[in-house]
Amino acid sequence: MTPRSMKATALTLLMSAALFTFSCKDKKEEDKSIDANSSTNTGRDVTGDTSTSTVESAPTTTAPATTITDDQLKDAIKDYPNVTATANNGEVTLTGSVKRNDLPKLMQRVQALNPTKVNNNLSIK
Repeated sequence: MTPRSMKATALTLLMSAALFTFSCKDKKEEDKSIDANSSTNTGRDVTGDTSTSTVESAPTTTAPATTITDDQLKDAIKDYPNVTATANNGEVTLTGSVKRNDLPKLMQRVQALNPTKVNNNLSIK
């Protein structure tokens, strides 16, 4: 082999190794995020081990029931005359009609009260 062909071979091997290293790095990061966000057990942990493992979920805690007053509800919907809101055991029920553009702001105002649930029975104009 001539020195020129040896250099070309070495350069080709070096570039192939670099390409392989960088392309595999992105794939491993993607696999980790998929495994970390997955709710099903795929039989592999984030390190790529294929041994069977068990997945324990964190204990669930329930928030104490939120008391939402009529004054808070009136204040939240004051800019929406066609909307009525009622609260029962922390659940807010919205009825009436609202413009499509106003709905996100209305929902933000209601969610700021920290209800346990929002029943949206609104019709969109």
